[in-house]
Amino acid sequence: MASYRLAGQDFSFDGLTVPELSLFGIKGTDQTALLPAPVPLALSCRTMGWVGGEQREVEVWSARNGTILKVRGGSDFFISHDGSRISRSDCVVIEEGQSDLPEVTGLDLEILLGPALVLALALRGVWCLHASAAVFGGRTFVFLGESGQGKSTLAAYLSGERKWRLVADDILPVTIGPAGMVAWPHFPQRKLSTQAQPATRLPARLPVDRICVLSPVDKSALPDLLLLLSRQAQQTLVSHTAGARLFDPSLLAAHLAFCAEAARQVLVYKLGYPHNRDTLSKVELMLEITC
Repeated sequence: MASYRLAGQDFSFDGLTVPELSLFGIKGTDQTALLPAPVPLALSCRTMGWVGGEQREVEVWSARNGTILKVRGGSDFFISHDGSRISRSDCVVIEEGQSDLPEVTGLDLEILLGPALVLALALRGVWCLHASAAVFGGRTFVFLGESGQGKSTLAAYLSGERKWRLVADDILPVTIGPAGMVAWPHFPQRKLSTQAQPATRLPARLPVDRICVLSPVDKSALPDLLLLLSRQAQQTLVSHTAGARLFDPSLLAAHLAFCAEAARQVLVYKLGYPHNRDTLSKVELMLEITC
């Protein structure tokens, strides 16, 4: 059983070894018996999602001791009720002391580190935002946006400056509590190489100071920050949470409560700027002035 600490949470990947997560491995784990293969009981949701380079049908099934995630063309994955254990749902019991675990490759890796891990984190009260992020002067800025809207480009540009440091490139796990929102940067950024992972240079947790949702504007426009009302901020967080379509009613309720509390505690802005490198320096200056 391989174990990893991701986004401040310990996970056991039963019967799986994932070299891509070596940076987050927990030493001293053993090879213990796996849970019995789960039996699907009821379909919780069926949707379409971008996995493995194409749109695929995704199903979530309830099981007696957890949840089964099915993605067309890939293996089925089982997630325990508390989200702490993930395995292939067709796994068999491993004898104690066995060390040769099958590696996860290709589409299965996309499923495991995508919807399976996002769903497992949600079960533990950790929500994954479609976001990049960077820290400046001890303040963490989170940039929300769909693919192609420039969130990775902006965070990469900022982190190229000495004053800024990259926190996340595409997915950012966060939690909310009495002290505000916390980002958990020790999480694999799939588009970055092992050497470029931000986790190697960051603490396990960072307080979130600002959230900015990117909004394209005319090429001739100047960068602009507009503070969103609480209701707008809540809807922004709802629509930029990864894997939300996979949540059952209880998870949806918990997620909505998170978004409402986050919108109450954290300033959320609409950041409009032309998507070209000529304006990035102006965006940088504007963000620094808000601190």
